[in-house]
Amino acid sequence: MSDRLRGDGVAGAARSVKEARPAKERMGKPGRAGLGAVRRDFAPWADPAAAPVIRFEGVCKRFGDAVAIDNLDLSIYRGEFFCLLGPSGCGKSTLMRMLAGFEQPDAGRILLDGVDQAGIPPHSRPVNMMFQSYALFPHMSVAQNIAFGLRQLGLAKADIQTRVDEMLAMVQLAPLARRKPHQLSGGQRQRVALARALARRPQVLLLDEPLGALDRKLREETQFELMDIQEELGATFLVVTHDQEEAMVMADRIAVMNHGRIAQLDTPGRIYEEPANRYVADFIGDVNLLEGVAVGRVDDLWRIACPATGGEVLVASDAMLTAGQQVAVAVRPEKIRIDRARPPDAVNVIPGEVWDIGYLGDWTTYVLKLAGGETLKTSRANVSRRVAEPVTWEETVFASFAPDAAVILTG
Repeated sequence: MSDRLRGDGVAGAARSVKEARPAKERMGKPGRAGLGAVRRDFAPWADPAAAPVIRFEGVCKRFGDAVAIDNLDLSIYRGEFFCLLGPSGCGKSTLMRMLAGFEQPDAGRILLDGVDQAGIPPHSRPVNMMFQSYALFPHMSVAQNIAFGLRQLGLAKADIQTRVDEMLAMVQLAPLARRKPHQLSGGQRQRVALARALARRPQVLLLDEPLGALDRKLREETQFELMDIQEELGATFLVVTHDQEEAMVMADRIAVMNHGRIAQLDTPGRIYEEPANRYVADFIGDVNLLEGVAVGRVDDLWRIACPATGGEVLVASDAMLTAGQQVAVAVRPEKIRIDRARPPDAVNVIPGEVWDIGYLGDWTTYVLKLAGGETLKTSRANVSRRVAEPVTWEETVFASFAPDAAVILTG
């Protein structure tokens, strides 16, 4: 089995889990369906009258000759769980650090509630930042770590104790209040850092790779806990991450960044199902990109000649194309069906040989080698524990997908 397939299809699976998530008991309190990407009634960005709580206007930042942020505009709204997503070096952390006041833009403005933040030091901004390292004080107890920022504000001792008790209850760490950080698990330290950041009741909480130090299982659990806390407080969360699954699970909207610019800004579902360009399609989840040429239109279907398939494919699209235009057909692996016999009613049928198989537990991924030497990746959900005659290596199979399962990309 090839290591090339490990981890494929995770973002798509995460998206499906999130959108189907039922209301249930989480963190000891009743939840409700309608978090993150499934908060269908939460879309202040679609309201022309809504004023953003965070606004980047023409922001630029260079480090020597390297452009970190390139004339970027972005609005984030009150109560939004927003993710900046991208690979290392794309500018996402720089953007967050400028909002926090740790870096200054070379050009442009950053506004919080309409107030230009130029010249305002970090400690005077209505934001708080939780770092990936958590930066807990090792000599202080859990309660003392949470209280530290409150003492800096000069609050009365009784008010500090009340706020600390509230935070401990919220993150379910009251029984561990006297422990030191080294006596806690990674997930518990993460909760302490979160409680400390929230104790000051910032308008905006900034989280820089907040779950990167956690193991996979704990990271998945903590994602939902963060969503619950954000909903309960009604605060604005801005998360920086390179983890696609993390962004897809938690965010109301995602800004996919590339070389200091936003490649696409939208809800997780639209970014996954309707990527704006090749970069986004390839970065989010897993995808097959079939390069081709637009041939012509039949009703609402575009005929695309794809050398990799040995013929044409039909794609349902309202894209404005011209005959002869170079395009790419993007189709996700889970939207491709494979059969041993050619399906009689399928529209886009591509024969291939099973070249590699990756078993992921809930999914099995198949890599097919096509006649021209290219590969096509498909994924099948393992809905039963046993399959009488599973598809195996070197079998000839037929891959097929519906016209509305693919997307035409021109950029």
